[in-house]
Amino acid sequence: MKKKILINAVHPEEKRVAIVEGDILVDFYVEVASKVHLRGNIYKGIVTRIEPGIQAVFVDFGSRKDGFLQIREVMPRYFQHREEGKRIRVQEVLSKGQELIVQVEKDERDTKGASLTTYLSLPGRYIVMMPGQDRVGVSRKIELKEDRDRLKELFTTLKPPENMGFILRTAGIDRTEQELSADLKYLTKLWHKIESEGKKVKAPALIYREQDIAVRTVRDYLTSEVTEVLVDDEDALRNVKDFLRKTLPWRRINVKYYKEKKPLFSKHGIEEQIAKINERYLYLPSKGYIVFDKTEALTAIDVNSGRSRKDETVESTALRTNLEATDEIARQMRLRDIGGLIAIDYIDMESSKNRREVEARLKDALGADKAHTEITGISKFGILEMTRERMRPPYFESILRKCEVCGGAGVVRTDEMVAVSLLRDIQTRASGGGIKSIRCTLPVESMNLIMNTKREDLAMIEKEFGVAIVLTADIKQLPGHYKIEEEKAEETQAEEPEKKAEKQAEKQAEKQEKPEQPVKKKRYRKRRRYEKHVKTDTSERHEKAESAGKIEQSETPEEDGG
Repeated sequence: MKKKILINAVHPEEKRVAIVEGDILVDFYVEVASKVHLRGNIYKGIVTRIEPGIQAVFVDFGSRKDGFLQIREVMPRYFQHREEGKRIRVQEVLSKGQELIVQVEKDERDTKGASLTTYLSLPGRYIVMMPGQDRVGVSRKIELKEDRDRLKELFTTLKPPENMGFILRTAGIDRTEQELSADLKYLTKLWHKIESEGKKVKAPALIYREQDIAVRTVRDYLTSEVTEVLVDDEDALRNVKDFLRKTLPWRRINVKYYKEKKPLFSKHGIEEQIAKINERYLYLPSKGYIVFDKTEALTAIDVNSGRSRKDETVESTALRTNLEATDEIARQMRLRDIGGLIAIDYIDMESSKNRREVEARLKDALGADKAHTEITGISKFGILEMTRERMRPPYFESILRKCEVCGGAGVVRTDEMVAVSLLRDIQTRASGGGIKSIRCTLPVESMNLIMNTKREDLAMIEKEFGVAIVLTADIKQLPGHYKIEEEKAEETQAEEPEKKAEKQAEKQAEKQEKPEQPVKKKRYRKRRRYEKHVKTDTSERHEKAESAGKIEQSETPEEDGG
């Protein structure tokens, strides 16, 4: 089926790009002005910190946070000292203050800085240029050996520059020598410009900025299947046409300016599909449904049959629902850009043939995904594990912020639990003594419940501890939360400074009463007593030994005489 590329850039705060196939949203990209996008940019940076424990360095490249560069991402030409046959250690081959040309692989996220690499890559329409590398590869998506060999042979006839690596993209599978040559010339010219700029600027500095979202989409997704490109912003249209003029001057591409009053995405009926991208539940035409749950470690996807009952047997219902869900899961992973570890819990199937069919369906559905993926077979528990490369910041992170009520948990305490928690808190504070009054602010619903069910408990606390309790309902108070303030009694407030003064006076009196003890004299006296004791013991032993010697001497002549 033919595809269209729709570029909605009329609002500078949020630029959106959608790829549609008929009336189905196939791929979706968003760029928000409030979020800084660094991926693909090339910088001249300085090594600021070396971490031998993790074999990595931190690089100042001009961003608010230093970038993270692992030793495996450092090209050998940057090594200052290297001994052949010896294991490479970051503290031995790199030094603080060293300048590097780096490219951003992953944008900053949460508290983490950007991930960097010195293995640069410049993507074109059909070719990816990799300066400093000496190899020619072909995209994994091109699986037939004949096509791979033909592309490599065709590329060698173009006489590519030396000391350059290249990857032939999937879009170049049916391209002519002229088209590949034009793309190669464009990338070579771009690299020479980057190289000269890198020699001029002083680190840290930006050398090359990646194309904006409109140009990137046209560069990466404009294939023979795309029949039309619609743009609703004149500046974005101008940028797209300039790029195509440089890379594809001979090819006539249907790029149009969208002028109608009805918004571009609404005209093609995809706003509703975009609105569902962040929903947890996704319903299938067969009345089954899929549940998406994101955790810290992985994304769990659960397939359920729901009210799907058309087939005669449970096994056939499970197979049909699983196959239908597989196509939608592959599509949603692209739209939501789900990355990392993914666990799909399919409906249990007893037949191994059916399980293999679902696995093959998933592999085929992932064929249209530009991200690198790896999948395992369905286990005996019906779970399929897979990994997917994250291509961009998730859409929900760009447009949403954490909930102030639940703090991102998704749940809040009930009104009953708010009432019970508040009652416990009041009783704990009142039992401590020295409290004159306690003031509490609650949501209206929680206030109504505590006044209707806990009025006697509050009166009992007031009577027992002699504390005035004041409750206030506030519509601005967040559900599941309350505020509590206490006022101390006047006697307690007056006593506190007096008690502090008394304690300080007592401490000073104790210090004055205690005589100063000469520590050194004590130790000296102990040492003298010890020496005297040792001398006494030694003299006694000598006297005993001498007396024993005299006895022996007196006895010896008698024995000899005898």
